[in-house]
Amino acid sequence: MHKPTFDVDAASILFNLSGYRVVSATPGVGVEQPRQVLIETTTSEGACPSCGVLSSRIQARPTQRVKDVPCGGERLDVLVRKRRYACRESLCPRRSFTEETEQLPARARVTTRLTEQVISVCRAEPRSIVFTDLDDGAILDVVDGRRGKVVTSWLAARPRWWRRRVQVVALDMSSEFRAAVRKALPRAKVSVDHWHVVRLANEMVTKVRRRRVWELHERRGRATDTPWKYRKLLTCAGDRLTVRQRTKLQQILAEDVELAVAWGIKEHVRQVLTATDTPSFQRHWARLESAVRATHLPEPAALFRTLLAWRRELLTFCRTRVTNARTEAANLTAKTIKRVGRGYRNHRNYRCRIIGYAPRPIAA
Repeated sequence: MHKPTFDVDAASILFNLSGYRVVSATPGVGVEQPRQVLIETTTSEGACPSCGVLSSRIQARPTQRVKDVPCGGERLDVLVRKRRYACRESLCPRRSFTEETEQLPARARVTTRLTEQVISVCRAEPRSIVFTDLDDGAILDVVDGRRGKVVTSWLAARPRWWRRRVQVVALDMSSEFRAAVRKALPRAKVSVDHWHVVRLANEMVTKVRRRRVWELHERRGRATDTPWKYRKLLTCAGDRLTVRQRTKLQQILAEDVELAVAWGIKEHVRQVLTATDTPSFQRHWARLESAVRATHLPEPAALFRTLLAWRRELLTFCRTRVTNARTEAANLTAKTIKRVGRGYRNHRNYRCRIIGYAPRPIAA
C-alpha cells in the first residue's frame, strides 16, 4: 500500500500546491520542451457529489494537463493524475466521479492560485488617497500614493490655521496612516471606522468555523454541514435576527462549543461599538476582555490584541460617532472613473476628473 510522503517530500514542499504531492519530475530539453511535473492528491478517498457517500474504490487514473504558476522562475508543464472513484451507493444515479480539490475544482484547467494571481495583476493599478471633509463630504484633494509619508507630506503642506481647526480624523484600521496623522496633527483625535471593526470580528468567526471543520471532518465545509450552510447567519447582528433565524442560530451554536464562544465574543465587540460615552464603553470593554480571557481560542485572542492597539480610536468613535463613510463614497466615485477610463496615466487629469465629478465642490 502506498504511503503518502508529502509531509517530508522535498519536491512537494518546493512545488507548494495545497493538497497535492509530486509523483515525478522530468527536466526540460531546450526551449520547446520545458520541465514537466506529475502530481496527485494526498487523499485516498472522495465523496460522491450526488449522494455524498465516501468511496475509496478507484476506477481509473486519467492524467490531465493544467496551467499553474511558474516554478523556479521558468515555465513548468503540470500534469495531474486524477482519481476516478466508483460510487458505492447502489441507488445513486452517478456511477463514478472524479475527485475535486480547492486548487482544481470540477472541469478546471487552471489552478486556483494562478487564477488569483492573474486577477490580482489585472486589478493592480496606481492607487490614490482621497481626502474628504467629514462635515459635508466635499473632496479636499486626491493624492497619488498609498503610504503614510504621502499623508504626512500633504498635511504638512496645509496652512497652519487649517491644521489647527482639524478636530477629528476618521480612517480605517491602518496603523501607518494613524501614525502619519498623529505626527502632522498632534491635537486632532483619530476615530476608527466601526465597519472595519465589525468586519474583523466576522472574519474571526469565519476562521473558527473553518478550523473546526478541518478538525472534525479533515476537509472543507460542504452544503451538508449546518455551519457552512448557514455561514452568513453567523455574521449577522444577533439583535436583528428574526425568531426563525434565532432558532436556527441556536441549533448551529449548540453543535459546536468553540464556534458558540467565537460568536459570543463577536457580539461583545458589537456591544462595545454601541457605547456612546466613556463609562458605557469601559463596561462593555471589560465584558469583552473577560470573555476573551476565559477562552483559550487563538482567533479571539488575536482579535483582542488588534482591538487593544486601537482602543483609544474606538473610544473616540463611541464618543463622537464619526466615521469615514463620506470618504468611502468619494472612493467609490474615484473607482467608477477608473473603470470608465480603463485606468489612467496622468495623475493630474485623473485628479481633475474626480474633483469635477464630485457631488460637492472641492473644499480646499
